Amino acid sequence: MRTIVTVAVLAGVLTVPGSGGQDRSTALQAFADGVARYAALRARYQAPLPSFDARRDAWSLHLSRLFLASAIRTARSTARLGDVFTPPVAQVFRAEVTAAVHDAGIDGLVDDEDGAPLVDLTVNEPVPGWAMQPVPAALAARLPALPDAVEYRRVGDALVLWDARAGILIDALPHAFVG
Repeated sequence: MRTIVTVAVLAGVLTVPGSGGQDRSTALQAFADGVARYAALRARYQAPLPSFDARRDAWSLHLSRLFLASAIRTARSTARLGDVFTPPVAQVFRAEVTAAVHDAGIDGLVDDEDGAPLVDLTVNEPVPGWAMQPVPAALAARLPALPDAVEYRRVGDALVLWDARAGILIDALPHAFVG
């Protein structure tokens, strides 16, 4: 049910002046479909596991997270960067980042520095915690809502979809935050 609501809401969330309405709607629908497919896959492998409740001991949570990540990794063995952030979706999201920087004046969001640490962004694999930054609230408010435990994060100049429950990268949009 939650996925259906998310898909329905996505069609009107992003508003970038000058973008084609039909192409934009198609791109947002493709993004919603990709996120919904991932959420359904994760739900299937998460169902037999104990709940990810904070009251459980840390070791048990860690083991559940490792099992879930391994099951997703096996099921998505052919997944590659750009499966969710397809070229049309990437165009819409890059336009939204640009608009958020311009409209909200988000200082420090766009990097022109070449000295940023390099991080390997591989689908279905973890990303070091030190490399991830939250997406500023002004930008997050402009992006489509995501299912439970799927989050937008920033890693260097990339916008990433992060599975907070499995601790793995779902997809990434490289060079989203380049000036």
